[in-house]
Amino acid sequence: MTESTVDTLAPSVAAPGAVSPRKVFWATWFGWMLDGFDSSMYAYILVGALSELLPASGIEPSKANIGIYGGLLFSIFMLGWACSMVWGWAADRYGRVRIMCWTVLVYSLFTALCGLATGIVMFALFRFVAGFGIGGEWAAGTPLLQESVPENTRVRLAGWLHTATPTGLFLAAAVTLAIGSTLGWRGMFLLGILPALLIAYLRSNIPEPERSAAREQPSVAALFAGDQARTTWAAALMMACIIFGLWSSNFWAPTVISTKLVAAGATPAHAQEMGAVAGLITNVGTLIGCLLVPWLTTWLGSRRRTAVLFFIGGLISVVVSYEVAIEWLDSLTLFMVLLPVLGFFTNGVFGLFTIWLPEMFPSALRGSGSGFAFSMGRVLGAAGPTLIGALAARTGSFPLAISMLSLIYVVGLPLIALAPETAGKPLAR
Repeated sequence: MTESTVDTLAPSVAAPGAVSPRKVFWATWFGWMLDGFDSSMYAYILVGALSELLPASGIEPSKANIGIYGGLLFSIFMLGWACSMVWGWAADRYGRVRIMCWTVLVYSLFTALCGLATGIVMFALFRFVAGFGIGGEWAAGTPLLQESVPENTRVRLAGWLHTATPTGLFLAAAVTLAIGSTLGWRGMFLLGILPALLIAYLRSNIPEPERSAAREQPSVAALFAGDQARTTWAAALMMACIIFGLWSSNFWAPTVISTKLVAAGATPAHAQEMGAVAGLITNVGTLIGCLLVPWLTTWLGSRRRTAVLFFIGGLISVVVSYEVAIEWLDSLTLFMVLLPVLGFFTNGVFGLFTIWLPEMFPSALRGSGSGFAFSMGRVLGAAGPTLIGALAARTGSFPLAISMLSLIYVVGLPLIALAPETAGKPLAR
């Protein structure tokens, strides 16, 4: 039976008289879009921020040190994101909407505080807590959407939810281009307080989904018992691979371009602007990937086959973009042309997991399971940026280091077979 047929026949998730699916979608979408904005600003203003913070901490702001500390700070942010698995448990226990509001408050406040940091240690602490909040927004928001909309629109809306992330990246890049040089890196981070404005709307307009409103208290231990244990670990390890791949490739594009332009004699301001342009171009591909994911999963008839497509595409796009275009051909033009393909595979794949990951867990464990898989994936994936920085310092080449670590997609291929195939099945109760 095809997925579309099941969607038509399956009962609606939303209760009669409940808030409209459109309102729930846009509320969760804007929350996710704004955390994409907050989390991605660092990639665009990394060089400027570290050029000031490293000397203030007694460290020379050399190219090697910017690479090492830039990667380390990426990893610290991701570790904060990884520690956010507690939010998923809280969303199962206390409610999706309430916990989503708390996560938005935490990530917006501590992103803004990054703009007030006086040294590298303080900056790292604020980045850690901001990551902690951002990771929780996904664990609460994704189950909220999936449990609040009718089955006949669930897959499409869940896949499209991830379009919020590239839109947030677009916004961060556009703001960097428009007023980044005026605001400076501190002013850019202070803009991170804006998502807090979403909290009042969420609390007053979005009710708890009926599916999560009345049930027994969840037992997290059930995630690691019986057949569910294999699903839980397969999900977490797949997430680790795609997170490792993304943060070890896509998010380094602005830095690669900025460092090459500065080395060629460009001003730091121009290099930062071109890094932002690279982010915009990359996210065109990401946005297209997210929009096409629901169609791809239906056309292929399998979540697993769709994952294989993205894993293989991720490996090839990283190697061709960085190793061939930059390292071998030394062509920034070709690199820029390939960036949409890179974004399609390395970031668009998350659109698949906004559909697939919540389908792997029953309602009582959906927040906990999704949150654990995503957060544990970040624990393992957090090593990527630090390894990139260390390898780049040792080899003298960001592109070579990035290409070497793209082999993570090969590691991930066998894990796909361990995850349950959920295509054509309604969301588990």
